[in-house]
Amino acid sequence: MITGGHVTPAIAVIDELRLRYPTKNLVFVGRKHALEGEAVLSEEYRMITNLGIRFLPITAGRLKREGGLSQLAALCKVPIGFIQACVLVFREKPTLVVSFGGYVALPIAIAAYLFGVPIVTHEQTTRPGLANRLIARIASAICVSFPETAKRFWGGKKVIVTGLPMRREIIKPPSTSPIVLPKDAPVLLVVGGSTGSVSINNIVFRALPTLLDTYTVIHQVGRISEPELDHVIGKLPQTLRPRYIAKAYLSAGEYSWAIHHSRMVIGRSGANTVTEVALSGALAIFIPLPWAARNEQFFNAKYLEAAGSIVITQETVTSTSLVDAVYRIETSWEKRKAMAMQFAQTVPKDGARRLVEVIEQTIVFAR
Repeated sequence: MITGGHVTPAIAVIDELRLRYPTKNLVFVGRKHALEGEAVLSEEYRMITNLGIRFLPITAGRLKREGGLSQLAALCKVPIGFIQACVLVFREKPTLVVSFGGYVALPIAIAAYLFGVPIVTHEQTTRPGLANRLIARIASAICVSFPETAKRFWGGKKVIVTGLPMRREIIKPPSTSPIVLPKDAPVLLVVGGSTGSVSINNIVFRALPTLLDTYTVIHQVGRISEPELDHVIGKLPQTLRPRYIAKAYLSAGEYSWAIHHSRMVIGRSGANTVTEVALSGALAIFIPLPWAARNEQFFNAKYLEAAGSIVITQETVTSTSLVDAVYRIETSWEKRKAMAMQFAQTVPKDGARRLVEVIEQTIVFAR
């Protein structure tokens, strides 16, 4: 049973498990909808079901920073999520639970512990969130992406540095672009995580006329901002429209080709994005999500500043400051690119294999 809020490393592990154990049964527990109270399906639901894996939805409560009625409503979901988790674990009888952290994974991990099911948890970020710090206390093994993260957990020998599990498509991009692109401009890739980032999208929308003068912009806007695209494109000069390729979601092949061939990347700094940028030797302008747990995205982004990337805070970013950051990278691109390519050689590419080996050892030990 696989669960958690970070779906791309989960898929990398699913691929590795299927390669080694093609007859084993896998199930995934997660959010069916992208946002609470919305009808938009989550990308994790789309991606997991497209793999032919049973998706088990769960209602899980979490702590919210805004407080008030919203916080009260979220807290009311905690016992509901726990009851659902107990039912799912009892019904499915998993051999092992593999957690990728987040509030969705916490009730499943607790239910697994109560039913005597071993747990392996993976922390993607440099600063573990509350859910994974709690899960770590009951996990049989704790895996982390970064060596510096290991000291932030209790458990001594249980903490293993595996690196971040990466999808094969990211490690080996397509040889040719799966997207039809104009050939007269370098590529600038804009991403905001699997659901997109409405605030980054709005800033990029305002900066598009300036950016498209120089770049072809590939923009993953997410499902929520997708309805705005006709209006945004309609405001662009006819001559610039062919340079703007916007999609709700990029396929693994599209994203992999774009990140490996982009002049630079603009986006949030979740652990997956940061590691993918690092592995591909790309340069990025990171705008960390300010309300991420323990400011984890800021620390993730700072990790790559020494490799030529730039960090802008959400509080200070505007369309003007974003264009200025693009110009700063462009004017020193060769020097920054050399730093990024050198750093890429240090990024582990076999995180999925290492994590599956921990899973195998945990199952053998549990027996």
